[in-house]
Order: sequence, then structure tokens, then C-alpha cells
Amino acid sequence: MAPANFDRRKTIRKTWARDPSMTIRWKTMFLLGQTTENSTRKKLEAEGLMYGDFIRGTQIDKYYNLTLKMQMGLEWAEKYCDFQFLLKVDDDVFVNTYRLVDYLGNPDTPKTSLYLGRVVHNGVPHRSGKYGVSEEEYNKTKYPDFCCGPGYVLSSDLVHKLVELFDVKKPLKLEDVYIATLVEKVGVKAVLHRGFHLLDFGKCKHYSTTVVYHEASIQCLEELFNQTMKARVEHELTKLKMRDSVT
Repeated sequence: MAPANFDRRKTIRKTWARDPSMTIRWKTMFLLGQTTENSTRKKLEAEGLMYGDFIRGTQIDKYYNLTLKMQMGLEWAEKYCDFQFLLKVDDDVFVNTYRLVDYLGNPDTPKTSLYLGRVVHNGVPHRSGKYGVSEEEYNKTKYPDFCCGPGYVLSSDLVHKLVELFDVKKPLKLEDVYIATLVEKVGVKAVLHRGFHLLDFGKCKHYSTTVVYHEASIQCLEELFNQTMKARVEHELTKLKMRDSVT
């Protein structure tokens, strides 16, 4: 979440980040680094005081510091939260929280050692460009299977194990690959969920199977949320009708 993305945070708060249930099932927090823009810094201070949903780091907020932000988020969650699962997403992602909660609550879904998302197999390291890493940083010819960075789920026990490795394994600037190297070290495998639509999925479109949808504009976030809520209401009405017909 870039510090200057005020409109995105506003939209996320009024759409999928809200939990309207009587009992809290999820809590949304925004991971932010520091900014060198004075005007942005002042607005962030006011926003943080208003909503109380920021986790702030001391590092400058830029792409190659994403790993540091993720470490910060996992450490914060482990220290302050009582949770069963943690979902990390970028700010251009829509989350169907109801479908996700339903899936994670399913008896067949593992409750421990879960690393879930859109899995990349046999990824080959780039040695130059935005995603480039040197052989000194990563000297293997292939990455471990990893869940794409825009969105993935970690079970609480796995978060604890990863945090313990932060001081052991030097951060890699590619956050999703770094997390995968830690997961590999503790002997856990990435699990594919096809509802994580993360690989340049295309134009904004609602799918009944969607759990996490990447590259969503602000308008798309609102559209997907409205369509999801409509589908949810229709589903609940259908259940009520079926229940009434039985009784």
C-alpha cells in the first residue's frame, strides 16, 4: 500500500474491508512505510488518527522494500493479533471476504501449515530488470514454488515459524519469492486455489469463483463488491426459500 494511495484505502474501507457481522471475523490493516513528501506525511497522520488501521514502518515506502513491510506485518500480527489465518493483498486487489471465510472455515481446508494462493511453478530468476536478482542474492537456477505477491494466505502457525526465520535468512527484494524460501525451509508446500485471479486476469469482471482478484481499479473494486453483495443476498434468499419449502 503506497502512502499516497488515499483514494484506494478509502474505497477498500467502504467495500470488502468492512466486516458487518455481529462477531468480528476479519480485521483489515494497511502496511505503510515512510514518505519524503511533506504534504503526504501530514495527510497520513490525520488519516491514521481517524481510522487507526495503519501499521507504519521506518523504511522508505518503495518497491524494493516490500519484503521489509511484509516482515513488519507478520511480526505485528504475531505480537498483537489472535488469528487463525492471515491474508496479505496489494491495494489493487479485490477480496471476496465471504467466499474466503467460507473456504477457510470448510472442514476440508487445512487449519495449519497453509500457504495458499495462485502458485507459480519452476520460476526462473531474472538477473536484470525490475524483478532481477543477482546470483549473490539468489544463486539457484529456479525459485521454489511460490504464491503470487498480490495475494496469499498464511495460517497462524506458519506465520510464527516464518517470523522466527527473519533473523536467519537474509531478506530478498522480491517479497513473494522471499516468503516462499522461508516456507520451503520449514517444509511446507504452496497450495493452489483457482479463485485467486492474479496473473493479469484482464478486464474487470465478476466470477462466482473469485476469492481474490488482481489489477482492480477503484471503479472495479466498487463494481466487484456490489456484484458480490448482490450475489450473496440472492444466495441467502434462495437458502431461506428452500428452508421454508421444507418446513
